[in-house]
Formats: sequence, structure tokens, C-alpha cells
Amino acid sequence: MRWGIIQYRYLVTDVTKVKLMHSDLQLSARLCENTIFEGLTPQQIQSILPCIVLSLRTYGSEECVYDKGQDVRELGVVLNGELCVCEETMDGRSKTVSNIEKNELFGDAVVFSTSSKLSHRVIARENAEVAYLSLDFFLSPCGRGDCEHMQVHQEVVKNMLRLLSDRALMLNKKVAYLTASDLRTKIAMYLWELYEMNGSAVFNMPLNRDRLAEFFSVARPSLSRELINLKSQGVIDFHRSSVTILDLAALYEIAHMGEA
Repeated sequence: MRWGIIQYRYLVTDVTKVKLMHSDLQLSARLCENTIFEGLTPQQIQSILPCIVLSLRTYGSEECVYDKGQDVRELGVVLNGELCVCEETMDGRSKTVSNIEKNELFGDAVVFSTSSKLSHRVIARENAEVAYLSLDFFLSPCGRGDCEHMQVHQEVVKNMLRLLSDRALMLNKKVAYLTASDLRTKIAMYLWELYEMNGSAVFNMPLNRDRLAEFFSVARPSLSRELINLKSQGVIDFHRSSVTILDLAALYEIAHMGEA
């Protein structure tokens, strides 16, 4: 496995320290966009970088990031590019299970588990850069005894707990979608949920067609066909990611079809 690695350490010269401080602030500004650093300024994130960031690694297109069965001991944040979670089919082909895009976190599903071995392979879909975060940061008050930024630590840990909770809720919702009777019902359930979340009949879908098809475990053309059917029946209208619910009663009936 080939990758570029920048270890996180400080050198002695004043010139190097100035360069590293500037580099730290740039990294902090990029990490600001990730959920677990939500609500923190780049300066606050910079203050805990020696505690949380283990290394930065770069990967070439199609390069393996983690292999199936490999132990995961760190959390990863995608700074640039995109990763792909894959599994091999019976005929030896590689099938995409999910994508990990810029600013998204990965490894959290297994790193806190009693079994930290991956059940899938992770590869770089394109040239990618990943920041690896220390697991110890989340399991103890601080890995460094001289840290003076415990409040920032606590905010990051709180954000991580919220993220894990949100993902658990999303998995529960996905089970409900997957047990729905047909794709039309699944789409209606999803759109009704977005309507309730936004409090408006006009909203943008957070997932594009490819990601939504993956979420529903269906082919993209099947998803597009059902969306077009709902549009032709006057239930919804859409343009790219924007959706307008034209008939709330009809959408509600479809979404709750089969309920007692």
C-alpha cells in the first residue's frame, strides 16, 4: 500500500514553527467543515491539533485505503477527493456500497466496536487526502497531560456523540424504507420526511439521484422512473435537487400506505 504520510510533529527552528503554525491554521479551516468540529473556530481547532490529528495521508486514484478484514485504529476525515466503500460480488466484480465524500468522516462504524475489522474494502475513487484522528482523544480526557483546552475537547466529543446518534437514527429509518412495500412508497416516505423537517412543501433533497438510489438499494433508472411517475400524476414537481409537493394529501396517503 503506497501513500504519502505527513506525521504531526513540531521541529525546532523558528522559521519552521511559523510555517507549521500557518499550515495548522489552514488544516483547521478545512476541518471546520466537518460535523465533529461544528461550532468551533479554526483557532480553537488549531489548539487541539497536536492532541487529535495523528497524520495526513494522500492516496492516488483507485489506491486502497483499507482492505477487507483490516483493523481500523483511527478515524478518518476526507479533506479532498472521494473514497468508495466496495464489496466483491460472486463473479469477482467490485460493487460500490457507499461513497465517502469530502468533509465526511469514516471508520466510526467499527473503531469503537469490540471488533474493529472492516467488512468491506475502502479505495480512493480519485486522488484523495485524509486526516487521521486519534481514537484515544475520544476515549480519555486528553492524550497529552499538558493540554489546556479541555473545553474544546469536550465540544468535539459531544459532536461525535451526536453524530453517532444521528447515524443510528438514520439506520433505523433506512430499515423502515427497506421494509416498505415498493419503491414508490419509499420515495413518498422520504419526501414526506423532508417536508416535515423543512416545514415547507418546497425544499432541496440532500442526496443526489445516485446517492438516493444507493440508499434505497435500487438502480438509478428505477428511482428516476418513479419520480417521473409522481410528477406526471401531479403529486410532486422537481428540477434537479429542488422538489415541490403539489398534493400533500396524495403524498401522505402513498407514504403511509399499508399502515393500520
